Amino acid sequence: MLANNWKQNLHLEPTKGWLNDPNGLAYFNGKYHIFHQYSYEVNGGLKLWYYYTSSDLKNYEDRGVFLTPTIEEETHGVYSGSANIEDEKLVFYYTGNVKYKGDYDYVHAGRGHNTISFETEDGINFTEKKCLLTTDDYPNMSNHVRDPKIFEKNGKNYLVLGARDSNDYGCLLVYDKDTLKPYKTIYSEKNLGFMWECPDYFEVDGKEIFMFSPQGITRMYPYYENMYQIGYSVVEDGIENVDKLDNFTLLDYGHDFYASQTFLDEDNNRVLIGWMYVPDSSYTNPTTKFGYQNCLTVPRVVNFKDGKVRQTLHKSVKDLLGNDIETNDFNKNTWYYKQEHGESFEINVADFKVSYKDKELKVSFGTSGYGRNDRKYKLDLEDVEIVFDSSSIELFANGGSFTISTRFYPENHDVKILATNYVAKELGAIEIREEN
Repeated sequence: MLANNWKQNLHLEPTKGWLNDPNGLAYFNGKYHIFHQYSYEVNGGLKLWYYYTSSDLKNYEDRGVFLTPTIEEETHGVYSGSANIEDEKLVFYYTGNVKYKGDYDYVHAGRGHNTISFETEDGINFTEKKCLLTTDDYPNMSNHVRDPKIFEKNGKNYLVLGARDSNDYGCLLVYDKDTLKPYKTIYSEKNLGFMWECPDYFEVDGKEIFMFSPQGITRMYPYYENMYQIGYSVVEDGIENVDKLDNFTLLDYGHDFYASQTFLDEDNNRVLIGWMYVPDSSYTNPTTKFGYQNCLTVPRVVNFKDGKVRQTLHKSVKDLLGNDIETNDFNKNTWYYKQEHGESFEINVADFKVSYKDKELKVSFGTSGYGRNDRKYKLDLEDVEIVFDSSSIELFANGGSFTISTRFYPENHDVKILATNYVAKELGAIEIREEN
């Protein structure tokens, strides 16, 4: 077998099988709890939850498959969800998937998308699962209603679900969590597709932010180049007053970013982790030859400033920064680049290239894209930070208000930098050990 040149040092990825959406992210009882969708099959199959714990987001315990279908409301997979700290308990909310036998389209008939919950007081012992809502409880919706998240405001608790309505419009379905009665349905003033997946609703820096992954608007607007998009809306009027969203901004401009979730870390920062892939894409991941594919992003801190959501590297990543790389020609899998003066630059890793010149940022793949197309972005670049890790880059520009997250699979890691006034540094690795 060939040596795996693409195994990463900073990213959580499976040793075998398929990874997708981050789930149930939380800092609870002195530990981080990180889950993600998982299948034993390398191209996806029956969906499960995989589990890691960590004290610092640098050293992880691999706790393996955690959540599997055990009740009839989730016979065909435990789909995505979230975790919420309530009365010193960690409470999980997720979607149970059922596909009934028969001649169904599984969009408007034949599917159960059930909202299920369970909880823990200690992170060790977990209660029995309880089905809170079934497909029949969702008013005027298709059978696609999923990915629950809790938002708390002024003593009121909202349960929000991504949805596709009976007329095939994407929307956010909002419930009163305490009574489980429908509260409202939120749409968009402009067309934002047929399905809104993976909703995340939170407050940061005094603003209510709704992050979600709309399906069905490929190439409809500038830079909407992925199969499905991910972005955010600033909800100025508050969840209790808004009926139609009047703004939407892409959260990431790269090929591989989707289904992100946020949570509060030990310092009360809003932290985001995303999935580095976009489902149903035409491009591929050659790690399938090694029996696995996909990964999570590195942790990022989310803020809101000057009208924009900003993403910056979490302290757990910065803690792994090492010595300066003094030469502009070297071989390294995992490293860091920073430039603060808005000057032109070009970075080559084998025949992959990221460059900036004449107010245009370019990403070019050469042979390393496996179907990913070259892209360019008009941008007045003021500053940039880039994390390179074996088969991914995560780029943060202009205070983190513009990001690009992309997988690439180079033949080697021969790096050549053409730039002045930059800093390149070595980057360490996260440690993952199996639970005893």
